Amino acid sequence: MAGRTLVIGSGGAGQNTVSRIPSSLNIPIVTINTGDHGSTISMAGGNVEGCRGDQDLGWALAHDYKDDICRAVAGYSNVIATAGLGGGTGSGTIPIIEECVKENRSKMISVVSIPMHFEGPRRETAMRQMRRIIQISDRTILFDIDKMPARGGSSLPINKAIAMADEMMKEAIVRIYNMLEGPFFSTLSEKVYTIAYRSSPDPAEAAIAAMDEYLFDADPTYGKIIVTSDSIINKADSGNISTAIGNMTGIIPEVVPGRGEEDHGILLFIPISYRSLLSSTRLQVSP
Repeated sequence: MAGRTLVIGSGGAGQNTVSRIPSSLNIPIVTINTGDHGSTISMAGGNVEGCRGDQDLGWALAHDYKDDICRAVAGYSNVIATAGLGGGTGSGTIPIIEECVKENRSKMISVVSIPMHFEGPRRETAMRQMRRIIQISDRTILFDIDKMPARGGSSLPINKAIAMADEMMKEAIVRIYNMLEGPFFSTLSEKVYTIAYRSSPDPAEAAIAAMDEYLFDADPTYGKIIVTSDSIINKADSGNISTAIGNMTGIIPEVVPGRGEEDHGILLFIPISYRSLLSSTRLQVSP
């Protein structure tokens, strides 16, 4: 066996996200991109620069390189695939990754982002692609980059918002990677989640602040929130978090502590109703 979990960054956005994962964590990473971008699997190198938003072209290229992708995932129990939707390479490649994952009898978690409203057609395309990715993935984590500029009640420049989204997606991937060493699928029992993140010396304070900043439209009273920390949480702090979120949502969260000793980076996994996503008018598209 190659190991339990592999992380794949697909397309330019996916490759940017996984490049933020520190090498000291020893997380196995594969990148798939179109053109010469230093990726592990370079599809159609040379002068080719991306798929110009053509998902069908991304899928066709990935299909041509399916043997390479399947070799990359061979032996892993889980695959975390990350991409920015709305373009061609990332969203076109994920269905081929899923085919390889299923042939390997493994599980796939997709961590994907939706572009901002000003990107118009790209955002509409991303919404259509999102439906398909949710259907084929065992779990999907959704990020709406449009929500980043208003995070914390202040406006962020677009480039900083995108960089912060990459950082938060990276953080989610690392948390998922660590949780996959345990009962991840029974802990995150819903099919679709978004996240919220805050850092503070006081973990309960961070968790409460994060509750106002989830990064995709969600109803926090829909289901059980998973609270993860990159640091150890003592029993009193864990109780304070459970009480605070329980009072806000009516549902007691599950608290998953980390092992670090520094300030608490609290990341919430907030469940999203899969049925409401698929029935939403914004997702009424042909499969």
